[in-house]
Amino acid sequence: MFEKLIDSFEKLCLQIIIEILLVPVTIFKLFQEPGRCYDFSVEEMQKEESERFRDYLSPIKLSVYTSVIISVLLMDYGGEQNFISKIKGLSMVEKALFIFLVNNFTAVLFSVILLWYKKEKVNTVAFRTLLFSFIYTTVYTSTPFFLLIFSAMFLGQTINVESYLIQLGKLETYRTRDYVFFLVFFLFIIIGLIGLFKLFKALHYILKENFRYHPYIVWIFTILFFLFQLYYAKGFL
Repeated sequence: MFEKLIDSFEKLCLQIIIEILLVPVTIFKLFQEPGRCYDFSVEEMQKEESERFRDYLSPIKLSVYTSVIISVLLMDYGGEQNFISKIKGLSMVEKALFIFLVNNFTAVLFSVILLWYKKEKVNTVAFRTLLFSFIYTTVYTSTPFFLLIFSAMFLGQTINVESYLIQLGKLETYRTRDYVFFLVFFLFIIIGLIGLFKLFKALHYILKENFRYHPYIVWIFTILFFLFQLYYAKGFL
């Protein structure tokens, strides 16, 4: 009995380590080519369930490791400036589940809209493919915050950048960690801008694959989806 428990724990630890290592691999692949948000989902849904998502993380797990973990950290680390930090009276599991649903609301909404346009039912492979694709696109807004928050925690700094900007005239009081944080924040801005560009391309690719004969509708919905997802992400991250 004890040996089985140890074996199960070993498998769990190994699985977690592998998945953590797959986080940067998956993010890099998605940043490298935004069209993979849709292509990966299509390819994986064509495989047997036991064979899916072996080379990179599934969109559900990627969302848990990025947006959900970020949001949970923000509750206790980010002060009271965002909506999720004000959630009270919930256990950690309840918070994680609630945040997952909230952070991926746009993915569900966009999938339902496209499903309605294609006149297909929710309980189909098409819905899961679209849902997975749109969940993948959230990586472009969550990754910059993921890097910023973990860097700030590692450096023992606050993510309240405004307080640093107010003190720009007092550079003589800054320590090495403050300068390093400013460098990290500069990288955050660069990655954030790249992420916005990639997000737009990913949304356009997904819509183009589902609105094949309506180029104007593709561009209109791409802009609408992009602006809505950007506004929505701003309120929670």
